[in-house]
Amino acid sequence: MLNLSAAGLSQVETKCYQALLTKKDWKPAELAVFVQETRTNCYKVLDKLVSVGLAKRFDKDKKLHYSAENPTVLLQLSRSLRQQRQQAEKELEADTDSLLAAYLRSQEQPGVRYLQGPDEIGTIFTEMADASTKVLFIHSPAGIEFYGFEQLHNYRMLAVTAGVQRLALTPDTETATADYKTSDPIVLLERTWLKRDDYTSPVEWGTYDDKLYIISYGKEAMGMIIQSAQIAASFSQLVRLLQRGQKLLPDYNQLPKHATKAGVYGPLPE
Repeated sequence: MLNLSAAGLSQVETKCYQALLTKKDWKPAELAVFVQETRTNCYKVLDKLVSVGLAKRFDKDKKLHYSAENPTVLLQLSRSLRQQRQQAEKELEADTDSLLAAYLRSQEQPGVRYLQGPDEIGTIFTEMADASTKVLFIHSPAGIEFYGFEQLHNYRMLAVTAGVQRLALTPDTETATADYKTSDPIVLLERTWLKRDDYTSPVEWGTYDDKLYIISYGKEAMGMIIQSAQIAASFSQLVRLLQRGQKLLPDYNQLPKHATKAGVYGPLPE
């Protein structure tokens, strides 16, 4: 038997629809015998198929008959269900965040979410666009290798377009922005340079609102979001300490030495 569950059909509904396709039209009683279902259940299934556009009902010789509609309707049903699921997932994600916040307040425990693969990790950047505080992060050039410069830039610009201020510690590498003094104010970025070899780990650390995030790039990329006001505040303090320490280095004003990228501004906040 075919599996038409993607279109929302049960096994019995699939069986009846397949049977409808074998003849021009059917009497419900005949169809019930053919598919080995009770007449009552067969009527229910046929009415369901009519309601979703897979069958039509009509009178013939003063008797009720059913016939199949075009199977391409199945694709329309599948797409509609997929859109409904995606919308439901978005609503569930929003509801889960609020429920998690309530749980953390009552239990005083950090919440942890694990993310895998490019798309799931990308949700970290989409969440930043809704941040009510400045985003602080330690940048890893491995993010550019993983997503490509354009994709990572587009992800970062989500927060910029939303007007979210950012502070970053960025290694002085060939993929860094050379004209940062011009471009950083435009993309709402306060930058502190790290020497090229001082931070080579393929891991980005950051914080926004009451969340600490970690992105480990590589073949088996993964991300983690820890929701804890205490942990997020602690990391923010560490970033500020690193920022002040870097700027006290005697040769800090000579940075960057290796950056070659021109600023890519992208869409700007209105």
